[in-house]
This record gives sequence, structure tokens and C-alpha cells, in this order.
Amino acid sequence: MLQVLSDEHSRRILIATHQKSRTAMEIAEVHGIPIAACYRRIKVLEDMAFIQKDEQILTQKGKRRWTYISNIHKIELYYKDGQVAARCELRNGFIEQN
Repeated sequence: MLQVLSDEHSRRILIATHQKSRTAMEIAEVHGIPIAACYRRIKVLEDMAFIQKDEQILTQKGKRRWTYISNIHKIELYYKDGQVAARCELRNGFIEQN
């Protein structure tokens, strides 16, 4: 979990999707993330249940795109027994600790 949270692109994606669902293209353009890197980080964040697909939209060019929204309610970083650790509370109440 700490590796993902220490990654600048992953943090930007989580921030971008915290209050509103967005497409990967919107996230990449607004936050200056290369689109391929954006999709890679989205996949990792989805696998960890930190974000999820929200809805599928149709672009003006007729392509289907997913919007993504963050599942994170709260993240706490703390120092314990000589190690940095993290506690993540998801919106569904699930808590993951590192």
C-alpha cells in the first residue's frame, strides 16, 4: 500500500477522483499524467480496491469510456516500531492496514 501511496501519479488519480468520477483522459489531461501511465496506475488502484469504475459514457467520437471514482474515505500514515505504516478506510467501511 505504501508504494502505491508514495507514487505521485497514483496520488494525483486518487485526488482527482475523490469527489467526482472522471475518465482516464480527463485525469491525464488535468494532472499532466501520460495516458499510458494513467491507465497502468488506474489498474493497480482498481486491483487494490482504492478506485472503482463508476459509469460508462459515450464520447463524441462514439467510443465508450469508463469513469472512475475513489473508494477511499480516509488514509492515516503512522510510525510504529521503527516502521512507517498506513491504515486506509474505504467508503464501504472496510479497513486495510499495512
